[in-house]
Amino acid sequence: MGRIIFLNCFPRDCITGGVKTTYRHALLLRRAGFEVQVMQPDGPPSWLDREMAALICSDVTNLTANDLIVFPETLNGWYSKMIRAPLQGKKVIFCQNPYYFFTYGPSKQNLKEWGVQYILSPGAYCTRMIQSVLGVDNVLITPPVVDGTLFTPQPKSLQIVVSYRKWVGQENVVDYAGLMREMLHLKYPQFTHISWIALQNNSEAETAHIMGRSAIVLSLGRLESLGITALEAMAAGCCVVGYHGGGGIDYATAQNGFWHSPEDVEGVVDSLARAITGFSSGDPLLPKMLEAGHRAAQAYAPERVSATLKQVYSQLLNAGE
Repeated sequence: MGRIIFLNCFPRDCITGGVKTTYRHALLLRRAGFEVQVMQPDGPPSWLDREMAALICSDVTNLTANDLIVFPETLNGWYSKMIRAPLQGKKVIFCQNPYYFFTYGPSKQNLKEWGVQYILSPGAYCTRMIQSVLGVDNVLITPPVVDGTLFTPQPKSLQIVVSYRKWVGQENVVDYAGLMREMLHLKYPQFTHISWIALQNNSEAETAHIMGRSAIVLSLGRLESLGITALEAMAAGCCVVGYHGGGGIDYATAQNGFWHSPEDVEGVVDSLARAITGFSSGDPLLPKMLEAGHRAAQAYAPERVSATLKQVYSQLLNAGE
């Protein structure tokens, strides 16, 4: 059986949901007995633990027809050249965000010419979109990992955590979190004392600690293939208010969060007020919602994802043999 080689040629200080998922998948596959490498020429990021850091290589040599090369969906620069190159090995694309993917024009004909046999997707919503837009069938689901031993509830403070920046240039878009905060203060002045914490370039451990100690997470992700931040918040015992971002419909329900359309700004503000009031008054609805959120996050626990990865990657490595 060949190697699994994840191409992760991003800056070593880049911490995104996609990068985290790449390393987590690689580690779970290594633990399951596969031979796995992560190509990161800049060397191990400081936020990786030793076990993950051991996966890293600066270059890939001696490729064979049995090796599996996993490209990200961001097919620009070096990736654009490599995906077109006649390489030994089987090419697959792990599309962690179809909206990014589509901006590179990956037509069905392109994929065939490049020798891409399969596309991997984080969830059902993303899979359906890839199949519909590109007219392809070979899309397999490899879900992200939500580590419940890291993202775990702690004694809660009545405060709101927000993380919403995603796309380059989004700094020029309306500050929705700031707008919602002002609207909350205007409509519900009794809540002006509630603290807001913005997640900006925090490590995974820092994010988990902040979420674990916070009662509410304002989820403002848009154009999501799945939306891992909301799931991490659920695992950490937070009440999630905001948008499912599209792909979040794989798990978002009226029972596990206060979900709204991005246009329903006032509705989000009202739900923030409802969540604050619920925590303050001991509303029995909140524990039920938090429990439902915890169950949703458990579907992405490492042991469950590992079982799926073993099945999918065994199929990929054996394809064509």
